[in-house]
Amino acid sequence: MITNYYTLFHVATELEHEFAGQTVNEIFTQHRGELVISFKETPAVIITGCEPANNFIYARKTFSRARRNSADLFTDIPGTIIDNIFMHPTDRQLHIRLKDKREFVVQLFGSKANVLLLNTNGIITETFLKKSDAKVTGIESNQTKSRAVISETFLSTYADLSLAMALKRVFPQFGPVLIKELLARVGLNGEQAVNALLENEIARLLDSAKRMNEELLTPPLPRVYFDGTSPVRFSILPLHHLSDFTFQTYNSVSEAIQTYRANLYHEKSILQEKEDIVRVLEREREHIEHTLHKITEEVEKQNRAEQYELFGKLLISQLHLLKKGETTAVVEDFVNGSNALVEIPLDQHLTPAKNAEHYFEKADKSRHAIEEQHHRIVELTQRQKSISLLLDRMEHISTSEDLKHFAEENRTALFQFGLKTEKSGQIKKEEQLPFRVFTVAGGFQVWAGKSGENNDLLSTRHTAKNDLWFHARGVGGSHVVLKIGTGKGEVSKQAIEQAAGIAAYYSKMKKSKLVPVTMCEGKYVRKPKGVPAGTVTVEREKTIFAEPALPSSS
Repeated sequence: MITNYYTLFHVATELEHEFAGQTVNEIFTQHRGELVISFKETPAVIITGCEPANNFIYARKTFSRARRNSADLFTDIPGTIIDNIFMHPTDRQLHIRLKDKREFVVQLFGSKANVLLLNTNGIITETFLKKSDAKVTGIESNQTKSRAVISETFLSTYADLSLAMALKRVFPQFGPVLIKELLARVGLNGEQAVNALLENEIARLLDSAKRMNEELLTPPLPRVYFDGTSPVRFSILPLHHLSDFTFQTYNSVSEAIQTYRANLYHEKSILQEKEDIVRVLEREREHIEHTLHKITEEVEKQNRAEQYELFGKLLISQLHLLKKGETTAVVEDFVNGSNALVEIPLDQHLTPAKNAEHYFEKADKSRHAIEEQHHRIVELTQRQKSISLLLDRMEHISTSEDLKHFAEENRTALFQFGLKTEKSGQIKKEEQLPFRVFTVAGGFQVWAGKSGENNDLLSTRHTAKNDLWFHARGVGGSHVVLKIGTGKGEVSKQAIEQAAGIAAYYSKMKKSKLVPVTMCEGKYVRKPKGVPAGTVTVEREKTIFAEPALPSSS
């Protein structure tokens, strides 16, 4: 109802009372589609919004102009005195007349909203928004109060329409909210046909419309209705159809509009933040689903360990019949007892024994590749479940308090997906980490490098002084960092052992039962100049013997 005709009628009255006789100081814009008029005698301003979905005009008690990104407009107006401010008698067009007979016309027409400057002859000389179709609706020189036309003939004129649609035609200045209120006051259903109305219902409807029209033109009772902390509706009169909601009254229409817009903007910001978080999580879920599909296909291709081992066994059994230089060997399958002939490709540059050894190695590599891919599937599946849980919880968020509580409760889980929770409760998107990320006991994050260059990035750019740094002792492998502060309380022995296990798992000793792992604080890790990628020096280190393993819930 901010741009309802009756609201603007009362805004014009308030602006007339406060600014008539005042001298314009500045006219400027510092936000898209927003125009501000300031005055020399008062800190109050007139602020107008002309964005398609954000039309408004009201008086604001104070307003600070930004030092940057603001631009002066209508530059020959400052120094001119306001003569009077009034509404068009039938349209959502507000007039600000100057002492020198020029005039601002504020048109709040949705997507066609604009502020026009007319010269003394009523010709448009300048506009706030550059629109080729800008024009002025004719107006009488004296202000006249608008009254909705009440006619009993509308029942015959609009007999085939629904009652709500007919009322919109008869009372165009009411708008949908006031039409709904009128129907609520007389207890009628807007969906019923006009020709189905009873005589006494017609009488009640016309009487209520007259009384409501008079109420809308008397000094208003501006208020904002709330559903909890969320603003539901601004109104200049009590709304019977919102009687179940709480409301706050205000001393002026401008104050109510400002409060409503501020609360609405805040709630919209919360909803926008919610949408941004959902978008990040859904994008990550899609990425995980795509990765899982690819891994599954790779596992199917790599699952040839049994075939490679069979080839190796059959070659060993036939070494006395094979010679170096052959490209294939055809032997009976005695292993499976079928005695079927099996054709085995050979490397002609290798001896039969070396070919057999080569197949055993391929079988071993295939098994380990599949094992690692299965660990990866478990890891991704856990992340997928975590995202689904977060998205389910996001559905219930509608206020800033809800979002703050959600952020605090799910700080660690959000961090996995590049979403950092600020102290204020705001959730911000962080750059996606290029490392393997795991969660260990206590909810602490553990990051593992993927290559030499990636290890350098982790150890030199993403390791804090008090983080714990791990690396399998004496062999190649990933740098691993346990991030202090990402979990709850102090880091436990179990968390340290799990981090060491990750370092052991991503090392060349991953097949061993126990692996010696170096651990030190991040401040004791240095990258000397000129050394190869992934090479660092450490001080004050400790050695932990860890079983190569990944956390079961990562």
